[in-house]
Amino acid sequence: MVLEADINIEGNMTPNETTKPIMAHPPAIYSDNSFQEWLDAVLNSSRKGIKLDFKSIKAVGPALEILLKKSQEVDINRPVWLNADILEGPNVLVNVSLNASTFLSLIQEKYPNCTLSPGWTTLYSPLFPKQTYTRAMIQKMHDLIGELPQKVTFPVRAIMVRLAWPHFSWLLNQSERYSLTLWQGKTDPVTVEDLLFIRDNSRAEQIYYDIYDPVLSQFKEMALKSTRKRAYYPGGDLLEYFHPSNGDGLSIEWYAMEHNESKTSTSSMLTDRSGMIVLDVAVQDGISGNLIPVASTGTPLEQCLETIYRSQNPWGIFLNVTEPDALHPTLELLSTVYAKNLLWSPVWVSLAVSYRSFDTPGYMHGEDFLRAINTIFPHVTIAPRWPREVLTDGYTDLLIEDMLTLCKGLWQHVSFQLEAVLLSKSWLPTAKLLEASPSYTVTVQHSSSEGSDWDGFPGLQSISTQAQKRVYYTKAIQKCFHGRCLTT
Repeated sequence: MVLEADINIEGNMTPNETTKPIMAHPPAIYSDNSFQEWLDAVLNSSRKGIKLDFKSIKAVGPALEILLKKSQEVDINRPVWLNADILEGPNVLVNVSLNASTFLSLIQEKYPNCTLSPGWTTLYSPLFPKQTYTRAMIQKMHDLIGELPQKVTFPVRAIMVRLAWPHFSWLLNQSERYSLTLWQGKTDPVTVEDLLFIRDNSRAEQIYYDIYDPVLSQFKEMALKSTRKRAYYPGGDLLEYFHPSNGDGLSIEWYAMEHNESKTSTSSMLTDRSGMIVLDVAVQDGISGNLIPVASTGTPLEQCLETIYRSQNPWGIFLNVTEPDALHPTLELLSTVYAKNLLWSPVWVSLAVSYRSFDTPGYMHGEDFLRAINTIFPHVTIAPRWPREVLTDGYTDLLIEDMLTLCKGLWQHVSFQLEAVLLSKSWLPTAKLLEASPSYTVTVQHSSSEGSDWDGFPGLQSISTQAQKRVYYTKAIQKCFHGRCLTT
């Protein structure tokens, strides 16, 4: 439990203004309860944490001096959160935020032993329900906070978080120090489904809830139901979806889903197992003349997605786009299915691309690949590959550097596709892929046609020492026929 207190300066912006911090929420500028009196009472009567919500930049310095002096007299011994809206957020026409640099520098100078709680000014209107936090707003906040040493919990307006989840998911992945505090305006129509979506796509310790009943109580009841189907964001972290033992990405199993006349075998696999389903995607002409994305056996991709959606077990979807013409129809289908609330699994989109040192005829240009994803359906993990023709010398420094240049600035998760045998010949440059961003992973693929298991093992072992939780391995993609699983 946390006690929240609004702090203003006495007589703020009047001739009677003082330097005395008081307990008051604007427009109130006078109070019979000073911050000093409130702090003394709280420390003497409660063990709850303290959240100080500053409404004027003038109150920050004096209040922190009081807090520091008190900490030298007694052991405060509880969480102290220092909160202020320091950036403009959604729908705000007049800037009423506190000066960000002043607020943060005062904390570092006077009371750094705290949790930072920097937020955005917001205004919610039912006339504009889809107005939400933008990527630029969140990036600007991270730029301000990223180098500071404290833990940080960002107060965010709960009604606006779900639509902006791709950006908040990115933010949470930037540091283990980061969390979100969901708050609700008195008339905000926050739903249980909104809160469940956020919970399903984050770790429990990353989210705090400042939500009114009955929504909060209903949410808690639903969140604890083990039979509830999770509403997973398709562009989210694979480890958060599967929760493998020890958080080890190598524990996630990969399967190739083969469709034939027997629906029973497919149903059995989806019921008995869990993991990533690999679908090779091409296109064929539809009845109306448009291109239809299909799996390798000719089954429409839409049918595959529907089958996976109906499964109660956790399944992720790896779409290996085998020809450039299949990319746009595939992304358009994903967008349509997602809009119908029928896509709640991790989705990866993979394509071999051409760019700079790996510019190769016959392959889609890397920038066109990324542009298509960000324009049509950005809610995926991007899984780029190098053309096989450029890998005769393995993964050279130049190939790695150019791929990183191509992907620079992406907010999505990215998993670079590596071949195990080639990795064994030149793994060291690939470590740069994992060093470049906490949102980057690698997927090591091995096929028996490329050599024995031992031929690919040294490369896998070497790259795994860099960041085991961010390495996936498709050593034995299993193909299921009539209920039997074969290893290839």
